[in-house]
Amino acid sequence: MKRASSRSRQGGYILALNIAVLAMMMVGAAYMGQRMSLARQLAQAEQARVNAEYQLESARARVMMLLATVPRSFIGLGEGNGAVMLDGQPYRIGNDVEVTLQDVRGQVSLNGLPLSGQGRVRLERLLATYGLDTPETSRLTDTLLDYRDPDDLRRLNGAEKEDYVRAGLPGQIRNGDLLTTEELARVYGWAENKKLWGDDPITQHVNVQHLMAFNPNTAGWRALVAMSDLTEDMARNLVKSRRSAQVANIASLVYGGELGDPFGPRSYVTQFPGSMVVVTLRLVNAPWGYRMLVDHTPDMENAPWRIESVTRIAFPKKDEETSQLRELPEWSQLREPGTRQLQVQLPF
Repeated sequence: MKRASSRSRQGGYILALNIAVLAMMMVGAAYMGQRMSLARQLAQAEQARVNAEYQLESARARVMMLLATVPRSFIGLGEGNGAVMLDGQPYRIGNDVEVTLQDVRGQVSLNGLPLSGQGRVRLERLLATYGLDTPETSRLTDTLLDYRDPDDLRRLNGAEKEDYVRAGLPGQIRNGDLLTTEELARVYGWAENKKLWGDDPITQHVNVQHLMAFNPNTAGWRALVAMSDLTEDMARNLVKSRRSAQVANIASLVYGGELGDPFGPRSYVTQFPGSMVVVTLRLVNAPWGYRMLVDHTPDMENAPWRIESVTRIAFPKKDEETSQLRELPEWSQLREPGTRQLQVQLPF
């Protein structure tokens, strides 16, 4: 009886050991399965990233070719109804890439604005297009001007070093010109104002170049309101007429024909795109993309263009289908064969 009892106890120990081993094997298998699933997800994400980079790089090359070879007109690249607008209007490349091209002269120059007088008025007008009231536009204007000026004297509603320190942002004020448009988010009180960073962020309507020239033929409605006496409705209607090719040159309509005098009050107004273009590329449904500042340099022997900066930026989700956008034309579609030489003779 004792021998039978001993065997029974041994059988119980073996059974418990087998169960423990099986449990450990199941835990190990589950862990390995989880690791393999994670590795597969990471591989898929990396593959998607590589494909996105390839598509955006291909789109970038197409845009660079367009900028280098197509003559410019009042409204953009090429002439007539087929011209590519340089006013930030979106185009598609294939079915997966959306691109916009914005002439820098059609934006409000933050670093080109004087720190008082008319420069201040233009900045307040731009901010008012986002539905901000007068006290808020005045406060944001003061903080931006304090951010730009080299001194530590605080404007009435502005912010200087001590204000940034109290807000937990030491060293964030530059006391100099902005280096990028995204730097606006560093200015005291700007990042917290959500109206400026929605579907049509303020960074699309400003630049940090030291420019005084403004081109109404490539400006969006917000920039038109900021740089003229137009109301919002008038500016929207003019942009709509320009984009529908009803009025190619709206400069005289915006400024009442007071143009062409280099010593007049409208001497800063130009009617032709400049050499610098902001190119924005994004994939359909992707939350990110690239914004590039491209300087067209046809006089340089080996560089028909120069990319001044590239910024990876976040995009809000869009409800508009990319398939409804106009396809960005090839450079050959915007040139009349045999009538003009290429704008740039490429060395390849």
